[in-house]
Parts: sequence; C-alpha cells; structure tokens
Amino acid sequence: MTNEKKLTLAEQNRLRTTEKVIEALEKLKKGKDPITIKSVSEKANISRKTIYNRPDLKAMIEETQSLQSDLNSSKREERKPKGSSQAEQIKRLREKNKELVEDKKMILEQNVILTKKVTDLQNRIADLEDKLYSQANLNVVNSPIK
Repeated sequence: MTNEKKLTLAEQNRLRTTEKVIEALEKLKKGKDPITIKSVSEKANISRKTIYNRPDLKAMIEETQSLQSDLNSSKREERKPKGSSQAEQIKRLREKNKELVEDKKMILEQNVILTKKVTDLQNRIADLEDKLYSQANLNVVNSPIK
C-alpha cells in the first residue's frame, strides 16, 4: 500500500513540475529574456538537472525556443523596407520569366522536329500499307484456280 502512495505522490510531483515549466514558459514568452533551460529552471524554481532528466520537459522548452525564434525572424522580415524586397522579388520573377520563355522556345522547336518525324512515319506507314495491299491483290490475281 505504501508503494502505491509513493507512486501516486511521484506522479503528482511530476505533474506539478510540468505545470511549473509550462507557467515559466508562458511568463518567458511574454518577456524579452531569451528562453533557455537555465531561465526556465529559475522561473519554475526547479533544478536544471530535473529538466535534463525529463526529455518531455526539454522537448517542450526546445519547441518553445523554436517557435520564439520563428516569431522573431518573421518580425524582422516585417521590418525590412518593402520597396527593396518587392524590387528583388520583381527582379527574380523577371529572370524566371526569361528562363520560361527560353524553355518555351526550345519546346516549340522540339515540337516542330517531332511533328515532322511523326508525319514522315505516317507517310512510311501509308506506303507500306499500299505495298502490302498491292502484293495481296497480286497474290489473289495470280493464285491458280482449281
């Protein structure tokens, strides 16, 4: 019975620690301090060793760090002058358009060549069919009647 109580207490402590880390992360997200294992452990009032020993807590912190990093980089993108990024984008689009026009020309040239080959093959097929038909008629005419 005492083992069951200890297990229950251990589970309760584990949940309490997780809640402390979640609260600490929420506070750190609102502030300007960087989110690190050290800052989370200090805010949550738990040891860094506890975080390192619990992969779920460490993963939670790393995920929050990643999200915070993405958010910060998107804010930096918003601060860039729009004119320069638009000009760069227009330049890239024009270059891409030029490449696509060249590709289209090449494809059209290949299409002309392939169309000629198809026409030549169709003419050869027609000639072969004529020859076969002629030979079949000759065989019918020349076959001896019994």
